[in-house]
Amino acid sequence: MRTHQYREIILETCHCRHLSADDIFEEIQKTHPKVGRATIYRNIEKMFEENLLRKIPGPNCKNYFESNDEPHAHLVDDRSKIFCDFPIENINLKNLPEGYEVAEICIHIKKTS
Repeated sequence: MRTHQYREIILETCHCRHLSADDIFEEIQKTHPKVGRATIYRNIEKMFEENLLRKIPGPNCKNYFESNDEPHAHLVDDRSKIFCDFPIENINLKNLPEGYEVAEICIHIKKTS
């Protein structure tokens, strides 16, 4: 299998979901059992570096990945480990220093116990 095929499979697996690297590997193993863990992890990291995947810090210091590039926040329940996308609109960043350009905004909203 070629690199672009792995990437397509990873993007399909992550579509509309928040998965750890282990979760992605386990999902892909169901349909592509010969693909190695190192291959998946290496491609996930490269895709993150190339902005094809977003990395989300999650509960228990575990990173999760997603392919959703629409502006949104994350609602996080630490108990259930569930992430939900929450649409955000009209973010107004006033008084940014001159020459400052926003590359990304990450908002994580955690549920109280």
